[in-house]
Amino acid sequence: MQHGRISVRRRLLTMLMALFAVGLGVLYLLVRGYAHQTADTTYDQLLRASVLSMADSLQLVQGEWQMDMPYAALALLEQAPRDRVFYRVATDSGTLISGYADLPPPPGRANADADGASVAGDSPQLYTAAYQGQPVRVAWMERKVAGPRSAESAAIQVAQTREARNALADNILWQGTLALIGFTAAALALAYWGLQRSLFPIQRIERELAARNASDLHPITAPVPEELDTLVHSLDGFMARLADNLDTLRLFIAEAAHQLRTPLAALHAQMEVALDEEDPAEQRRSLAAVLRNAEKLSRLVNQLLSDASVIHRSNVKQFLPVNVADLLSQAVYDTVPQADPQPDVRLHLPDAAGAMPALVLGDSLMLREAFKNLIDNALRHGAREDGCIDIRLDADGGNWRITVSDQGPGIPPALANTAFERFARGPNPRAPGAGLGLSIIKRVVDVHQGGFSLSNRVGGGLDAVITLQAASHDA
Repeated sequence: MQHGRISVRRRLLTMLMALFAVGLGVLYLLVRGYAHQTADTTYDQLLRASVLSMADSLQLVQGEWQMDMPYAALALLEQAPRDRVFYRVATDSGTLISGYADLPPPPGRANADADGASVAGDSPQLYTAAYQGQPVRVAWMERKVAGPRSAESAAIQVAQTREARNALADNILWQGTLALIGFTAAALALAYWGLQRSLFPIQRIERELAARNASDLHPITAPVPEELDTLVHSLDGFMARLADNLDTLRLFIAEAAHQLRTPLAALHAQMEVALDEEDPAEQRRSLAAVLRNAEKLSRLVNQLLSDASVIHRSNVKQFLPVNVADLLSQAVYDTVPQADPQPDVRLHLPDAAGAMPALVLGDSLMLREAFKNLIDNALRHGAREDGCIDIRLDADGGNWRITVSDQGPGIPPALANTAFERFARGPNPRAPGAGLGLSIIKRVVDVHQGGFSLSNRVGGGLDAVITLQAASHDA
């Protein structure tokens, strides 16, 4: 089942749009608060001026309050023609001097208004109330006049409905919202353009890879930003490993074709000769030659497959703790019965009762193939009828040492540098082979970061020594 595709562009745009939406909402609330504050401040100043104008016209004459309504007091409020204006002038005792008697009285005579603003002295104070079913904004102040016996005071109130100031607040809010929407649209467009520019290197890499043929695995040459450097480096490493695997596969196919062509042709020719023979004895000899060539071909195919398996597993490197003693025992069991005549092979392992398990961190299949090739090489090239082959496993400090000793002719000094090459064989080999055994062993040991050496023994014979790093027993 195909899962939904992940789009970096869509994710980033979604995150940006969510961020802008939250920011736009916060800014909208701030603009709305600013709009109402600005409208209130503007019209509150008009209310204060009207109250001050009415207070200046209020006088105490022979103990009675008199007021000539100033034209300026009402003219200030005519700037809001849609609003209704109410006023009330009353003494401290509640006697109405002029205006609307039912206008809500001030909440108190303190120097702090209902909105929490501090007002000092005789400055007008403001509060909000409801009158005749409408919300009104009220400004009020006290007018103190010295009378014949004592100072008397009167309260002046001027109220105005909120239609004009609400309209002003809505207008400021609308204009601010349009500005915010325009800014957000421009910012999103710029963010989208920047995102497209930021993703352009990925598109450039995509075009470069799409233009390549299947065999072009060289590193990516397109310049990339720092954030993509690790990804491109990993991709280059992957393509390099893939190129190595393909080169190895091509080399293996070419070598296998070259190595198999001659034995197959010889086998075909010998079969034709055997079919043409009329003498039973000659026909039997021809069939025996066919059998020998078939055995050689079988061994060659097995070694080619073993080499290919080792190459593949050396690239995978899935290592686990394995017991070298068990692998040696399996290799001896798989290899020795195939030799004819039966040789004298002696396997020396550490005492199981008094020694720790011979553990190494590695691939059991590769190590077993290496041991089998090492023992088989000794059987084919180093065994004598009156001699023996010693296989010994010893601890060597932090390593395990595997030594295979034979009594053969050893290795000529001239071949010491080429013995580990693939398909390399001596000038006069004692037994048929493909020349892959030592190269397989060398590859396996190198992958396990061990050592492999060949040395001639004093008195004849060869010592083949493999050293592998021991693994901890709690691994």
